[in-house]
This record gives sequence, structure tokens and C-alpha cells, in this order.
Amino acid sequence: MHSLPTAVISLVQEQAEVRGLVRDPLPEVTHAVRTDDVVESGRWFGRSRTRRRTVELLLTPDVLVVTDRDPDREGPDPDAQVTFHRVHQLEVTAVDVPEPGLSLLSTPVGSTERSSRHVPSDGGPEVARFHGAVLEAAERSRRVAEVAPSAVPSSRVPSDAESVGSYSRELF
Repeated sequence: MHSLPTAVISLVQEQAEVRGLVRDPLPEVTHAVRTDDVVESGRWFGRSRTRRRTVELLLTPDVLVVTDRDPDREGPDPDAQVTFHRVHQLEVTAVDVPEPGLSLLSTPVGSTERSSRHVPSDGGPEVARFHGAVLEAAERSRRVAEVAPSAVPSSRVPSDAESVGSYSRELF
């Protein structure tokens, strides 16, 4: 968390407010993983261009924050993206074929349609631990939703902040 660039922290906080999250999700992050990927783009005067993309996955007890940005850019990145996924709606699978990584399926906060996304990785132990933490957080969040179907995670609705504010921050 401490290695997030200031521009990314500002972007996450700004987008959290725009998307209607009551509070900044960054202080509640329990697990995080960063992946770097080299993407080849179309040909430019006979040569293919490559660009790097960095994706950070930040897990809180009720929201998964996904940032996608250019790591070589100084200051704000106009192409940077941030999405927030409610953990109780999230389906995540670790895949090895065609390329290792995590596949996410959910309805991002502020969207009306489910979408999927593949986050490439090296498939190492850090990604496996993060995947396990996400699965555990999703299961815990679904159990809470079953017990109290009207409960909404406290980061989502101001009026529910007091009634549902007792989420455990320990995932193991």
C-alpha cells in the first residue's frame, strides 16, 4: 500500500467519492497485489509498439478496488482506470490457460451490467494468497448478506454505516 504513487491514491479517493462510496477504501485494505504486463499494440511505421500496464488489486472487507495504469507516466495518467467491485457479488477464479492470472466477474459499482476481466500475472504464490483472501472475503460477505439480506456494506450507503459497521478486518 505504501508504494502506491500519490497520483493513484488521489485517483482512487476521487473515484470512490464519484461512485458513491461513503469513505475512502484505502485505509481498510487488507490484501493487495500488483501485476505488470507488457502489451503489444498495433504497428507503427512497420514496427509494433509495446507499452507497459500496471494493475493493482486492493482488497477491503467489502470492496475490491482495481486500478489499471501506465507505470511509466509521471503525474496523473489520463488513461488510468479505477473500478470498485462489491465483494459479495464478486466471482474470481485463478486460471492458467491461456495465460496465468485472475479472472474477475462482477457488476462494478456504478455500472448496470456484469462484466468480466482477466488480470494477467505470473501465477506465483503472492497471487495464490491474494486469490485465497478474495475467496474468503467473498464467502464471509455472502454469509453476512444471507443473515441480513437488507444489509449493505457500510462503505456503500451513509444511512447503513452505523448498522453494518462491524465488519471484521481480519481475513484469516
